[in-house]
This record gives sequence, C-alpha cells and structure tokens, in this order.
Amino acid sequence: MKPKEIREFRKTYTKYEKECVFEGYKLAVLFDEKDDVKRYGGRWNQEEKTWWMPASKLLDQIHDNGTLVRDWLNDNEMIVGQYGDFDLNEHRENYFTKSGNKYTEYKLGTEGRGFWQVRMFFEEEVTTFTYEATTEYLTVENGRKRWDYLIENGYNRVENS
Repeated sequence: MKPKEIREFRKTYTKYEKECVFEGYKLAVLFDEKDDVKRYGGRWNQEEKTWWMPASKLLDQIHDNGTLVRDWLNDNEMIVGQYGDFDLNEHRENYFTKSGNKYTEYKLGTEGRGFWQVRMFFEEEVTTFTYEATTEYLTVENGRKRWDYLIENGYNRVENS
C-alpha cells in the first residue's frame, strides 16, 4: 500500500480480531514504522511489496505490561487481513467441518473443462476453490485473483442447482 492508501485505510480501521489461519497477517506499514515492525518479527515481501507478520510472532509479549505483538499492530492500525498460505494441518478441522460455518457458494464452469466450486467464508476471510477432489484454501485477496483468472480463461458463473 502507498502512504496515501494507508492513511485512508486507517481512517476506518476497526480492531482486527480474527484468528490467523494463514502464515500471518498482511500489514499496512508507513516507512517510518518499518523498523518497529521488523523489531517485532515483521517481514517484507519484495515480490508483493508488502509487510506481513508471521503467525508465530503474533502472541509474543513485547512490553512488561503484557502487550502482545497483535495488540501493538491493532493499536497502530496496521492489520489488513490474512496473508500467505493456509495452515491446512492446523486449521482445516477447526474451521471447515463445523456445521455452523457460514459461507457463500458459487460454481464456475466452462464447456469441456468441468466446474470449480467456490466457497467464501467471510467471517474467517478464507476462500476455497475445489476442482474434482482437490481443494485449495486462499486468502480473500488471492481468491479474487483466482476468480478473475478463471473468468479471463473462459469460465462463467453457473447457477447452483
């Protein structure tokens, strides 16, 4: 995010309380904040040009008063959302086999190439793409990219029957 985008993002920031089910959290970091983010374990992804905090660092205590890295990130209005790859071993049973999970389901298809089942778990910020017997778990952002890619390659939304 560019500095102007970060300032706009922070105007409407709400405390991010969703459990981290991916590699970490994507962050909105201004240049003068980067050293603190690095000190607490944050990493820079050069390819995506974004900061992120590994899940393993979120519960580290950083002050004697009990402040955790996750608290500090929220206090500084930095958490954008989930980041990286889904921790399938850790979270599949916890999140996707419960009967109460709410999701919106879509189907994308094209003649001769079969169908993709797409489920968007908005509360958890997880999107699943299932083709035949294989399911991929993506962040909402990466799910949008996958959706756009499929549409660009001839897939269309099909009404569920």
